[in-house]
Amino acid sequence: MPKTKFQSFLFTAITAWMMVYIMTLYHTALSSNQFTNAAFLAALKSMWLEYIVIFLCAYCISGHIAKYFAFRVVQPGDRPILIILAIQVFTVIFQVALASILGVYHSHGLTAQFIPNYLVAYCQNFIMALPIQIFIAGPAARFLFRTLFQRSSSRT
Repeated sequence: MPKTKFQSFLFTAITAWMMVYIMTLYHTALSSNQFTNAAFLAALKSMWLEYIVIFLCAYCISGHIAKYFAFRVVQPGDRPILIILAIQVFTVIFQVALASILGVYHSHGLTAQFIPNYLVAYCQNFIMALPIQIFIAGPAARFLFRTLFQRSSSRT
């Protein structure tokens, strides 16, 4: 979808924002054992440091690694939906790995229980992140991206 570095930067920023917001909302609900209207604002207020870190990881690290592994499973000539799904799955695998490190450090610090805490966090995050990416954030980000760049290309 993105054809330039700027488009890639913007697409990653949009997708990362959606994922971080939804996952922050998920963790806000988990940590308070309730899901209320106040959780939406609490998640929005508390997500920004994580957003910056996750965006940088996605743009500089995970996106490249995900494409590398995705194209070991699919070929450039395959149906576009298969390519998109492969890239999304591998992106989630690597982003959850990086984000879980941040989450465990933020929640528990560097303790003797870091590895068990990390494995629990990875599983909790992966179980939510994959369907969110495939069914909500990915399609919404692609729709928004297409809408933005379809309008800008039709103006020229």
